Amino acid sequence: MKASFVIALGFALASFASAAPTVPSTEALAAAPQSTPFGASRAKSTARPKPQTEQCVVCHGKEGHELSGSIHAKAELHCTSCHGGNPTAIEVATAHGKELKKLSTPREALESCGTCHADVQRMRLYGQRTDQLSLYWTSKHGEKLAKDGDANVATCISCHGVHDVLKANDTRSPVHPFNQAETCGRCHGDAQKMAPYGLDSKVVDEYRTSLHGRALMQDSHQAAPACATCHGSHGAAPPRVGDIEQVCGNCHSVVQEHYDESPHAIASKNGKSVQCVSCHGSHTIAPPSPAMFLGDEDRHCGSCHADAKDPARKIGSELHEGVTGLERVISEAEEELRRAAGRGLFLGAEKGYLDDARGLLVRARASTHRASSDAQTDILNRGQAMVLQTRESLATKARTFRDRKIFTTIFGALTLVFAIVLLMYGRTIGGTWKKGAPGSKARGDVNHAG
Repeated sequence: MKASFVIALGFALASFASAAPTVPSTEALAAAPQSTPFGASRAKSTARPKPQTEQCVVCHGKEGHELSGSIHAKAELHCTSCHGGNPTAIEVATAHGKELKKLSTPREALESCGTCHADVQRMRLYGQRTDQLSLYWTSKHGEKLAKDGDANVATCISCHGVHDVLKANDTRSPVHPFNQAETCGRCHGDAQKMAPYGLDSKVVDEYRTSLHGRALMQDSHQAAPACATCHGSHGAAPPRVGDIEQVCGNCHSVVQEHYDESPHAIASKNGKSVQCVSCHGSHTIAPPSPAMFLGDEDRHCGSCHADAKDPARKIGSELHEGVTGLERVISEAEEELRRAAGRGLFLGAEKGYLDDARGLLVRARASTHRASSDAQTDILNRGQAMVLQTRESLATKARTFRDRKIFTTIFGALTLVFAIVLLMYGRTIGGTWKKGAPGSKARGDVNHAG
């Protein structure tokens, strides 16, 4: 019996072994064609091969850490992409080799960056411009480096950094508008560095305290100009920089249109420097004021038109009176609206009229750059008309509110009188009924007796 059971068990094991799938060898797997998912292309892949782990960080850990968080690392650039060398070697001599690029001079750094950033095919993947290196050579920085070999001028790494390069729109980047004053100020705010070039090192601090600087760095107003907005970045000289009003006009386009029609623009074309900076300054721009049309202070009309009989003095007075007159009536109307709102009036329409008047005031201020009182007459008249409409509408609502208040008071008083009369009449009727009710005394006696 035992022998039969052993023989049967042996046959069963043999059958299971013959039915089990055969595991292919490693060589067979390598030789076998790989299957392709349904619908997938068999075309050769264009994906970048995964880079080998670079050993540079064994010695250059700080630089490797900075590079790992940069925009270049995200683009799969590594140490050897710029410096060359053997990325897998540990020994210094083998790792560096004979072709290591130290990139220790300004020109070497420029050429290294330009290898990619001036290459149309490489930059096409990232939508980046490829003319930045060419523009750099046209800038004052580039001219000094090319002609004089001046190694102190700014290059790519002076502004963008070396290994920790970030996108220009990253608020941590040294070239982001929020940080440009500090970045440019490392050189242009250093009196010792600027002395050989005859440049004023106070301009950076002046910008920080200016209308533009405060709007950008204190109020985070991204529309406010930074250094590169006016001076350019790689070219360090924006288009049409020969005429200052053209640079300012990139933002202040309406003002420029008025200026181009002014006698100041004519004088400027004839060689006299009467441009934006003549009245507003450059780095020290302060909020403009109508007071600039009066007086002889610096940048006021009288600082150039010193003769009291100069017709320009009269025009300045007219411009001042026109703008300040509209400002005054708007301010008075605003106060009236505040008082009316305190009384509970709904003032949606009146606020809209006054907003229109404020808009016309802005246009009137811009039109002063035409240096013609006639040019702003229509705008001022329309502004005054909007203020008048505001006041008339407010007066109508105030009268309606007063009339309703009087009516409500009279109606309330009459209602109260009527209520008192009804109460008194009710009491009179009630007393008479109690006195004249039949059997009231008898019922009382019965209740008392009970």
